[in-house]
Amino acid sequence: MILLFTPNNTASLNIAEKLIERHGFEKTGEKEWERGGNRLIETGAPTILDVPTGFDTDLILVLSTHRSRGGKKMLTAHFPGNWDEAKFGGEPRTLNTAYASRLKTMIRELENANTLDWPVYIEADHHGPTCKAPIMFVEIGSTGEEWKNQEAGRIVAQAVSEFLKKNETYEAVLGVGGGHYSREFTKLVLESSLAVGHIAPKYAIEGIAEDTFRQAVQKTVEPVKKVLILKKETNSSQKKKIAGLAERFGLETGLV
Repeated sequence: MILLFTPNNTASLNIAEKLIERHGFEKTGEKEWERGGNRLIETGAPTILDVPTGFDTDLILVLSTHRSRGGKKMLTAHFPGNWDEAKFGGEPRTLNTAYASRLKTMIRELENANTLDWPVYIEADHHGPTCKAPIMFVEIGSTGEEWKNQEAGRIVAQAVSEFLKKNETYEAVLGVGGGHYSREFTKLVLESSLAVGHIAPKYAIEGIAEDTFRQAVQKTVEPVKKVLILKKETNSSQKKKIAGLAERFGLETGLV
């Protein structure tokens, strides 16, 4: 696995420093550390969306900030990718490869390590970069005060350290509905045996067509056989549209 950070991002550096100080990453080069075959690389990228991604690996894990206008304290993880426009990097209408089981493990470890009582959320797919290898972001949110919080850095580093020790595989589903913060799918991941891969929020459903739906199914490491739709977070026409696409691809649908 490749772990990426940049000192130009406060939370990214905070998490990386805790991994080096506390979790056995040993220096192997000028800007690289290693533990158990997992490489931690300082990229020097100007922003976290500009990190290099041309690695041949099972997963790229990006240590990052989460930003929001509301400025609420939170810990998040998600897959980057664009359901429609590419307003924040990456290719338009292009999803990355989602490793659903690994996201489930990360969310569980964030919840286990969380001593700050900040909410832990999976976010819907959003922003760049676009790359060939499976990629996932883990983040501290949502303002400069939280990004530099040493306990938050310690929590995420602890979660990442435990995450690296595990490699369970779970049944993966495609999630549809809800807002940008997928509270319902986070709850599902924490409380059931299911893993959620790509998540299309309610605001993205109108733009979903065969091209993006196909990617959501095919660009998941685990086989996807079912689509779960949030019944209270979608309207009847949205449910009908997703059910029709699912049928076209031979997938089951379920309401949660």
